[in-house]
Amino acid sequence: MPLSRRTLLTAMAATPVLAPVGTAQAAVPQAAVPQAVVPQAGPAVWPAAVTLPAGHRFDLKAEPVDLLGREILLEHTRVHQQVAFDPVTGLAYAVQLMSGGRTLPGEEGIQPPLGTVDRNQRGDLCVNQLAPDGTVLAVMHLKGFGHGGGLGVEHVDGTPWLWLETDADRVTGATAFAYGKHIGRVAFTPGAVVDLEVEADRSLVEVFDPVPGSTAVTPSLDVDHGRIAVRHVPSSGPAEYRVYDLDAFKSRTFTPVHSVTAKYRTQAWCLYGNLIYQNEGSAYSATNPSPGNSWWTVYDVLTGKEVERTFNATALGLSHRETEAITVRRTPAGPQLVFGFATQEKRHMALYGISATTVPWTDLAYDPAYTATDSYRPQYRQSGDRVDLRLRVTRVDGKAWTSGETILTLPSQLRPGRTQGMVGTATGAGTITGPLTTRWEVMPDGQLRVYDERAFTGWIALDAGYFTS
Repeated sequence: MPLSRRTLLTAMAATPVLAPVGTAQAAVPQAAVPQAVVPQAGPAVWPAAVTLPAGHRFDLKAEPVDLLGREILLEHTRVHQQVAFDPVTGLAYAVQLMSGGRTLPGEEGIQPPLGTVDRNQRGDLCVNQLAPDGTVLAVMHLKGFGHGGGLGVEHVDGTPWLWLETDADRVTGATAFAYGKHIGRVAFTPGAVVDLEVEADRSLVEVFDPVPGSTAVTPSLDVDHGRIAVRHVPSSGPAEYRVYDLDAFKSRTFTPVHSVTAKYRTQAWCLYGNLIYQNEGSAYSATNPSPGNSWWTVYDVLTGKEVERTFNATALGLSHRETEAITVRRTPAGPQLVFGFATQEKRHMALYGISATTVPWTDLAYDPAYTATDSYRPQYRQSGDRVDLRLRVTRVDGKAWTSGETILTLPSQLRPGRTQGMVGTATGAGTITGPLTTRWEVMPDGQLRVYDERAFTGWIALDAGYFTS
């Protein structure tokens, strides 16, 4: 397996040096790594993880930024299927199907060289390692792996390990593509060729079979929250996402902690926190003119429900605009949702990022002496040391309010260091006289109290915030 001339030394020179991260993840028993060709990553250069709480989601209506400033050409002139980022070095990895007419080491006796259809039917992939400006630093070829619809990067002891589909069954037909039926973990090795038809090469790939009998099996890593998700198509029924604890998965305990039924056509997808982001869309055509049909769908893995479906209006002016790739990367300022389009006649890659997030509302338990409709149930959301509350409740017994009643007790993480005051509202249809406002206080012990001496009946409400410090 010859080394590429573009070594990781080049990558280190091109990468901006940022604050170092903490200790890398501990290694686990794994397939052997060819020591002569393992990339030496050198000192960690990426910041420690600044994670989002698991329920926060990226604001898909925010204005994206162009990450590369241009459309870049990868090693092959094929569509990039998925992108992932090394959580320690920050380098990007993009996977694509191979172009026809290329001869890899070990294929010198194949004449004519394998064509595009041959590569599609075999599931031959190329993984590109990219500098922050989009320069291709190194490549690795993986033969017989699949279509490249999923990709994750795990950094262990200086080595980036790729997670992707593997063990594709060869198919026939001019328009057929091979898809992997297992999950594979392999060390990224610049210039290497791993051919699953070569027994010695198979030993380099750690293989996982979380859902036996499934096809089109693809992974997504969420190292910030210690999880891996798998999308698979069962022998019958719709595609499904399954979420696992990463350490348990690596130990081959394939018991999902969550599962979600997939909806709509999927081009690429990723897991982050309690949310799965899925994108879809085809290139512009006579039947799909601009603005096209690119859509995002977001699922909550806790409930299995679709929580958002939003049209993607990014870069409508691209000459060829085919939805590809979606992932989350670490940045010095926090996580960023990254997505892309395949562009131009010889397919280039354009990547965009969204850092803005929305803070979800979370239900609060409250005293059963009060009742609330579903639309006005007590909820909170927290961003830093700011806590927002909203609620509207009435007394179950229908009696008048007494000043100083405790409506609920806040959990410990929401309690302020000192008493905080807020202003709420009251019904105008009850026995109240004077202003339709009430005074609220949240105590250091978490009690949320309402103060009003007018002994009125009806509902009271609060839509206000305070600071914990």
